[in-house]
Amino acid sequence: MAIDTTTQRPRPRAPRTRAGYLNAVAAMAATTAVATAARALGLPDVEMLFLLGVMITALSSGRRAALLAAALAVVSYDFFFVPPPYTLDISDARYLLTFAMLFGLSVVIGTLTLRLREQRQAAVERERRTAALYALSRELGAALDEESVANVSVLAVAHAFEAEAVFLRARGGELAAIAASPPAAVLGPSERALAQWVAEHGQAAGRGTGTLTGEEVLCTPVRAWGDALAVLAVRTPEPRDLDLEQRGLLEAVARQAALALDRVRLAAEARQAELRARTEALRSGLLSSVSHDLRTPLAVITGAASTLRADLALEPETRRDLSDAICEEAERLERLVANLLDMTRLDAGAVEPRREWVPLVEVLGGALTRLDRRLAGRRVVTALPDDLPLVSLDPVLVEQLLVNLLENAAKYTPAGSTVEIGARSEGDTLCVEVGDRGPGIPPGDEERIFERFHRGAHAGVRGVGLGLPIARAIAQAHGGRLVAANRPGGGAVFRLTLPMSSEPPRAAEPAGESSA
Repeated sequence: MAIDTTTQRPRPRAPRTRAGYLNAVAAMAATTAVATAARALGLPDVEMLFLLGVMITALSSGRRAALLAAALAVVSYDFFFVPPPYTLDISDARYLLTFAMLFGLSVVIGTLTLRLREQRQAAVERERRTAALYALSRELGAALDEESVANVSVLAVAHAFEAEAVFLRARGGELAAIAASPPAAVLGPSERALAQWVAEHGQAAGRGTGTLTGEEVLCTPVRAWGDALAVLAVRTPEPRDLDLEQRGLLEAVARQAALALDRVRLAAEARQAELRARTEALRSGLLSSVSHDLRTPLAVITGAASTLRADLALEPETRRDLSDAICEEAERLERLVANLLDMTRLDAGAVEPRREWVPLVEVLGGALTRLDRRLAGRRVVTALPDDLPLVSLDPVLVEQLLVNLLENAAKYTPAGSTVEIGARSEGDTLCVEVGDRGPGIPPGDEERIFERFHRGAHAGVRGVGLGLPIARAIAQAHGGRLVAANRPGGGAVFRLTLPMSSEPPRAAEPAGESSA
């Protein structure tokens, strides 16, 4: 994660004094040549050209070079254009006023030009710093953890000052470097001690600060709400101090980093609080649902078994009814525990489909066999085409998926109703539909019914609310989808789509036979 910090480079130094003097001499030589040509053409007031030369020198060089250009302008004008020519003698005292005016105007124009130049440079630098801080705040706003904040900060500082930067964070009572630019940049023992002092006292120290100036690094605290959250250390490649504007930019980067660190911390705390709340809600829902659904079959089993044990003279029909009740409630209890275990395994990611090439009719037949008793009294209609290809899936998991869908249909449909099962291939996708003619799905609950522990508001329907979530999780483990919708004319339909991206294996030819 990097930001464009080329606009953050420090202000370039003014040209060296010697180079500025050479520029002044060259400018006055060029101005004298132009003025000589203008005088030869009969143009008057060539001294104005010298004012232009001084202005150009002030724009390209420093203050001293502009003063030298002003002095050279007077000397050149006197030497080449004031009689007697090619001497510095002055035959007419009136030229003294001209020289004074020329020198004074040159100094004033040069000073104003320099001031305008400095103001322009200051405005450009302010704009660059503003753009750099805006880019930095945008990148820090996208940072999701402390390491990202540290990386963005050290890259910004390293590019801004052409220096090494190290970001240190307090961990376990000691500072630890979590980002550096360049990556090989490290702090020595004494520099780490300096950074520790900055973290403890919350003020900058090191080179150019007036505090612990013997070290080669400048350490600035990254603090928010009065506490030092981290330390930003800067080491310049040559022994030079950062100027006031650069120090201000460094402190601005530290403030932005502190706000980003505080935001990351608050976001992490909010996520933890949300996770705790969701965990507590899940635990409460699990306990409330499971406690009731476990207590009911256990009470039935206990009551029936106690009756059988206490009264040995029961009629055979009564004994058979009690035995059937024990078996039915034990099966219900087994399904409940199996659903809980399946959901736990699916949430933990411990379920990997063991794919086999199987016909869908076999998987569906296994599901219908397991629910033969639950679907008693209902008419089950299947519509599977004869040319339905083999499907690569986990037969055990998909059979459980179909069992959950059919069991859901049995719960919410009255006896004598019809349950329809259909399948078709659509390109590289297998579509399986399980429809019923029950009360349907309340509008807006098409997705909520796949949430764990969500149960429909239908009186007399028992369950924990895990069958449909498990079915969707199995579909997603196969790379497919499971959705629900209401049917025209009443009832609900569940559509399962599974990918069929590969060709099934061909049957091996019998030995001794060959194609013609």
